[in-house]
Amino acid sequence: MVEVHIIGDDPLTDGMAISVRIRRDFTVTDAAGFLAAARRMYVELNPGSDLADAEEMVTCAADAMFTLLEHVGMTGDRVTDQLAGQESDGLRPEGWLAQVVLDEPDPLPPGRRCLVTEDDDVFALPATRSRLRPRA
Repeated sequence: MVEVHIIGDDPLTDGMAISVRIRRDFTVTDAAGFLAAARRMYVELNPGSDLADAEEMVTCAADAMFTLLEHVGMTGDRVTDQLAGQESDGLRPEGWLAQVVLDEPDPLPPGRRCLVTEDDDVFALPATRSRLRPRA
């Protein structure tokens, strides 16, 4: 059984800003295979593009991960469209940001799930390793 920890009990208030940072760790077991799959996903996500376009656009680990995350619906227009439906429930989606971190020194073990709201920044990285790549 996977252990889940939820910390925090802040009440909801009108005008409250809520940010959610989600971390998922992965191990690359077949770099060439993953890159090829990400390029195929790019073509699916971008009608009118072809494999040559995908080879130009998906060239590195971050490109491959962002393409995969958009393809499975964790980022991108599909998620934005689904979240927009929550406005009638009192929650207006704002912008989004994703970050790919390579060679994390303390990766999460398989199956670890944790929901955190306390002040300890479990997402903090040394400034020299931080590379943000915003997607429109």
